[in-house]
Amino acid sequence: RETTRVLLAKRRNWTKAEVYVLDEHDPRKLVKDYRNCPLFARIAGRLFLHFERTALAQLRDVQGIPKLGPDVGKNALCMEFIDATPLSTLDGNGGVPPEFGGRLAALFSEIEACGVVHGDPHFSNILCDAQGKPFLVDFAFSYIRGRIPLLDGWIFRTFQDIHRRRVLKLRRKFYHELIDPRPPTGTVHRALIALRVFCKKLKKARKRRRERHGTHQEV
Repeated sequence: RETTRVLLAKRRNWTKAEVYVLDEHDPRKLVKDYRNCPLFARIAGRLFLHFERTALAQLRDVQGIPKLGPDVGKNALCMEFIDATPLSTLDGNGGVPPEFGGRLAALFSEIEACGVVHGDPHFSNILCDAQGKPFLVDFAFSYIRGRIPLLDGWIFRTFQDIHRRRVLKLRRKFYHELIDPRPPTGTVHRALIALRVFCKKLKKARKRRRERHGTHQEV
C-alpha cells in the first residue's frame, strides 16, 4: 500500500527537518525526517531527534504532549499528529479562551515535575485546539534533568524561567494584561537573551536582503 504524505514544512535551514503527515494512519501520524538532508544536517538531526524522542518518552503520560509513534529509523521520528492551531497564527484579540493561560502554566508545571523543560517554547510550538486545550510540540531543544550533572540545576531553572516568561508574554498579547516581567538574572542568562535578540535581527536582515534580491531580479 502506497504511503500518502502531506508535506507540512520544508527545510528552512540546516537545523530543520522535512515535516509531513501520514494520512493513512488512524489517528494520523506526523514525521520529522532528516533522511534527505546533507550529511552534516543528518548528524545534527540525529541529536535533535534523540532529545525529542527521549523527552516524549518521559512525558508519555502527560496530556497535551504528542505520543511517540512507531520507530522509523535514526534519521526520522514519528509521533502523534496534533490537530490544533499554533498561537503564532492566532489573533491577539480573543484568539484564545480566557482559561488558556492558566492551562498552559499548569502544563509547563506538569512537564517540569516529570523532569523535562521545553527549551524553545515560542508561539509556533504552543498549540490551542478547538476546546481551548494547550499542546506543546517540537522538543528538539528540550532538556531532561540530570543530563549535565555539573550545571543541571542552573540549566533547569533557566528553562523554567523561560516557561514562566512565555506565559507572561501570552497574557500580555492575548489578554492585554500589563505585566512587568522580572529582569533576567545572571550574566549567562542575559547573554543568552542577547544572543536570541541578535539572531532575530539577523533573520530579519536576511529576509530583507532576499526581498531586495527578488525585486532586482524582477526588474
